[in-house]
Parts: sequence; C-alpha cells; structure tokens
Amino acid sequence: MSNIFDVCVVGLGVAGTFACLKIAKDHKNTKVIGIEIGRGPAKRRQQLFGWLGSLPSSDGKLYQNDLSKVADITGLRRAKKAHTWFKHIMEQVNDFKVIKDRAPVVALEKKIKKLGYEVCLNDYIQMYPKEIHSLSKYMADTIEHDKNITFSFENEAVRISKQKNVFIVATEKQEYRCKKLIIAVGRSGWRWAKSVYSNFGIIDSNDIARFGIRIEANSSVMKDFNRTNCSLIRGDVEIGPFSWFGTVIPEDHSLATDTQEIEMAISAFRSNEARWKTDKVSFSLIGSRPFPNRGVEEADRIGQLTFTLSNDRILKERVSSLMHGRSKISILSEYDWLKPTIAELATAVPEIATKAYFHVPCMIPTVPKINLGDNLESEVDGMFLVGESAGIMGILAAGLTGIVAGDAACK
Repeated sequence: MSNIFDVCVVGLGVAGTFACLKIAKDHKNTKVIGIEIGRGPAKRRQQLFGWLGSLPSSDGKLYQNDLSKVADITGLRRAKKAHTWFKHIMEQVNDFKVIKDRAPVVALEKKIKKLGYEVCLNDYIQMYPKEIHSLSKYMADTIEHDKNITFSFENEAVRISKQKNVFIVATEKQEYRCKKLIIAVGRSGWRWAKSVYSNFGIIDSNDIARFGIRIEANSSVMKDFNRTNCSLIRGDVEIGPFSWFGTVIPEDHSLATDTQEIEMAISAFRSNEARWKTDKVSFSLIGSRPFPNRGVEEADRIGQLTFTLSNDRILKERVSSLMHGRSKISILSEYDWLKPTIAELATAVPEIATKAYFHVPCMIPTVPKINLGDNLESEVDGMFLVGESAGIMGILAAGLTGIVAGDAACK
C-alpha cells in the first residue's frame, strides 16, 4: 500500500469521523489516511478509543450551545454552515428534535444570580444507543462507498514531524506522508496532543488546570432546579451541566507507553440506557486554577494523586466530610478552594452541604491554548486541530470542527 496521502486524520472519534465523512462526500478526489488507536466500526471497543470515540459511552446529549463555542473561533457564518451540514447527516438517522432546557424555579434562580453566577440554559438533542449505532453504520458505509479514504485501526501514531511541506506520521505499523494533517485525538489524547504541540512550538499558553468534584444528590434535594440541564458560570468556576436520573461512572484515562504507565480514571455520567437509570442528579463543580506554564501537567498530577488517594478507584464521599476537613482529599491544598465555594452555593441550596455526595477525580482533560485560524489551521501550515484537540469541548463541537477542518484541508 502506498504511504503517500493528501490528508492524514489522526484520531477517529467524533471529530475525526466527521472530517472523513465531509471529505468523502464533498472532496472525492482527495486521498486520505485515517489512523486510530482503537478498533473500527461494529467491533468491540474500549470506553474512549475507537470509531466515534467517546460518543457510544457518553450520555448522548448534543448541547446546542456548542455552536457558539465553535463560532467564537471560526466565525458564525462558517459555524452555521457546518451545523446545517451536520443536521443533514443526522437526518439520515432520525428526525431529531431540539429539547428546550428549562430554568430553575424563579426563587432559586434569583438566589443563584445574586451570588454572581450566570445561568446558561443548555438546549440539547438526545441520542440513544440504537441511534448512535445507526449513525456509525451510515458514516462507515458512506465512506466505504466513496473509496478515497483508507483506515488504519489499532494503530498508534507515535511521532509526527514535518519536512519542507510534507508531514511524516510515524505509527506502530508504518510511516505515512501527507500534505495536510488533522489532529483529532479527542478526550483520550490530551497528553499526546500536548506533546505534539510542544514539539512543534505552537503552545500559546499552558497556565490553567481545570479540576474539582462531581456532586451527586437525590433528585428530591435538587427539586428547585426543575430538572434543568443548565450550567452556572462565574469567573473561574463552572457548575454543571445538571445531569438527571443517571449514574456516575469511571471514565478510564489510563495510559501505557514504552517509558511509563499512568493509571487514572475520572468521574463521568451515563444515562441513555435503562440500566443506568437512578433517582439521582449529578453535576461537576470545576475550577480553573492558575499554574503558570504547567497547567496540563498539574491537572494530570492532581488527577493521578487523587486517584491514588482513592485506592485506584473513583472515590465517593459525603460533601459534609469535605466541609469538615475529614475527606481523603482534604490533605491536598489544591482543593482548598472547594470549601468556600460549596459554602457559598449552600446559601442558595442548603442541602448540597448536608445531604449530597461527591466523586473524585473530576477534571476537564484539556490541551494548552493554541492559536487557530478561522478554518482551525494552527500556526504550522497545513496542521488543523479539531474538537477537544483544539480545546473545544462537547460532542456537537467535535462534529462541527471536524466538518470545518475536513473542508478546509482539501482547499
């Protein structure tokens, strides 16, 4: 097989698969190689690795506010164009309707706003496993039909370099050469992406670690939130989205390389199958904490240390244990900001401090800040970053950025 391609897509999660689909449908003369560490369509897969990435094991919610996140970088016109194309693809699977989010009850919302938080409603589309399976099959069949894209699954990209105008992607199986490169390693590849960006010298800043706890309570405790999926945002603190009637699960972020083995899981949420159904509501309380020039490394260190303190599992404790300094994580000064934040929130919702539980580790595994053009091209000519590899969170955001970059890489 020839190892020379027009475009290489590294990572075939949501962003990478949508980039490939866009190229297959609209740029049929472009020769593409897609590289994925996990398995291909219709095969048993790990939680975060493989075709469509984290979507099959996610809550299945596509938050519509992701459009504005993408538009902040690409501009509204380009983002809307990608969104229209995305919706057309989704229509091949189901006639999805946007579910309008509801606000907390008026009295509670006033208390929250008085604390300085902005209440951001999260309209969403809900996907269920059968629809995710249908989307996967449609995308795989469409790409297979057009024949211009080659896939290499269960293959890790170990090194990326550039000579003149050609990217060289060295993998476990083979070396590939391409004119354009789309990095789409997503939620599982944040450490890898940071290493690549560092090697290319394109990191603009690496000053923030985003971590905290995931709080869980009976739905009766949270009744004044009115089953909202909203987020509460104030400065460097984000609370939510509020996730109802599901289960907190461990999301595996273990990593094994030739030189090290990193064991860690973080708290996540699942609710789109009957077996996950509970009477609970949970939400993340995340702080963006300053660590100049070492934000990614500190997030990783705190996550691993917390996991170790929890005996290599997701820890569940009462919020009251944290408030009284008796939690296992109370010995870590990095979590000191949580107690005053929870105490303040409890002035609006007192039972959070007395009847709720929390889970750790809880963190947002993000990459450093990279300067991107409005077509998602980095400062390295021909290198495009999409989804969480571009620092843009969310399933819908991943799909939209994949579409934008897939189109741009072929021009």
